[in-house]
Amino acid sequence: MKFPYLLSFCISLFAIDSDYTPPLQCTSHVYRTQEDGLEISYSAVAGTLPLSSSDGAPLADLFFIAYLAENAAVERPLTFVFPGGPGGSCGAEVLCTFGPKRLQTPQEGKALLPPYTIIDNPQSLLPWTDLVFIDPAGVGFSQFSDELEEKEEAQLLSVDGDIAALGNFVRTFIAYFERWNSPKYLSGISYGTVRCCGLAEYLSRYDVSLHGIILMGSAMDFSTLVGQRNQPLPDCLLLPTFAATAWYHGRLWPEAPIEEVVDYARRFALTDYASFMLQPYRFDPREQNAFYAKLAYLIGLPLETVRRYSGRFDEDLYTTEFMALDRKVIGGLDTRYIGDLSSASRCYAEDPSYRDMQGIFCAFNAYLQQELEFDLPFESYTIYSSQSWDFSTYDSFAWPDVFQRLRRALIRNPSMKVFSGSGYYDCRTPFYATEYCFDHMDLPLSYRNNLQFEYYKAGHGFVFDLPSLQKLKDDLTRFYTQSLRIGFPASG
Repeated sequence: MKFPYLLSFCISLFAIDSDYTPPLQCTSHVYRTQEDGLEISYSAVAGTLPLSSSDGAPLADLFFIAYLAENAAVERPLTFVFPGGPGGSCGAEVLCTFGPKRLQTPQEGKALLPPYTIIDNPQSLLPWTDLVFIDPAGVGFSQFSDELEEKEEAQLLSVDGDIAALGNFVRTFIAYFERWNSPKYLSGISYGTVRCCGLAEYLSRYDVSLHGIILMGSAMDFSTLVGQRNQPLPDCLLLPTFAATAWYHGRLWPEAPIEEVVDYARRFALTDYASFMLQPYRFDPREQNAFYAKLAYLIGLPLETVRRYSGRFDEDLYTTEFMALDRKVIGGLDTRYIGDLSSASRCYAEDPSYRDMQGIFCAFNAYLQQELEFDLPFESYTIYSSQSWDFSTYDSFAWPDVFQRLRRALIRNPSMKVFSGSGYYDCRTPFYATEYCFDHMDLPLSYRNNLQFEYYKAGHGFVFDLPSLQKLKDDLTRFYTQSLRIGFPASG
């Protein structure tokens, strides 16, 4: 059994040197909205906090950008935002989610080429909470110590090491900025949701209780996301996403609302599909043909294609075959997107839905230099961190499974609220896989009021879609309002 808190040797900077002053760059700004004329003066603090071993040896410097409302109460809510990856930095979260500044969305005129326009973000959460965006060790501006040994670096590049490092960062930040009494939240997209679930339990062991966590495009149990030939569960959980895709492209019940389409697909996945995949060769040829025909119609593929692959489709196969006759591919992150196939072998670089992210880090660097007056060498995504990542954990086999950590955190803190946001057209972290995890969390019914589920007519990066981002702001406004008033659930 691996040790659960791999980086317990990490301590806050105050235990190292009480006179230590971290290198911080602070600038003053005013957040304005045209809708209601709101104005908030805030400080943008950019800099690093150190991670050190118990004997004082430096491990890494973790970079962050904090947006702190000026002249606000000490009890103002505080939200820590973690990026995906692993290997991703916080740049996309800073400029594309709910910070005070935002890159234009494609619907607002964002171009593929510069110059890019950064606007005051009407969807910012700054009116409700201070925000802290963080680069994990080894990505963005967060650098490993030059004195770090290879073994210690490997510990940081792991599920549990990463959680421990970020947990110590959170505690250090709270102590340095004297925010112990603030309501605290965690937010993450994609792999950032793994970090949030792990941190919810990790922080609770240090008496840091959370008001809530925000999960967007959840990856809580990788066994629901990574398919194997003898494990059809991930394929089963993708079916509602495939049905939504067929509906969007006009191949399935175009007159029906999407909610009705995916609800039917949920039932089909659990009854017809799961039953067939658990014993495919116990059906006679007539029954097999009837099943394949029904499945082909539901997910919008030719019958011959469905029969050729015995009804088993993952993200890559489905998005390649969906428009194969036209030599087109659809997006995996967002299946609404259509692109040209440039070679016989498909790769993630050819996913047309990645266009939404084009230009983000050029714009982010310009924003850092021109508005935050911060300029250091920067890595938007570190392939080394991703490829070297140790996905094994102390409480699961092979792939991470952190939703039981979230369960334990909820049992320990029954006032904590959980927000779950998913895109209908996301093949990378399907919404039905998220539902499956929560269904198998085995929480008492009284905890249902702790959970808020929201769905968006976009893909994995639904924050790049303006209508979805507008809905997200409304949904999170309700989430913060309700979580700040939450009481203990009834017994039972």
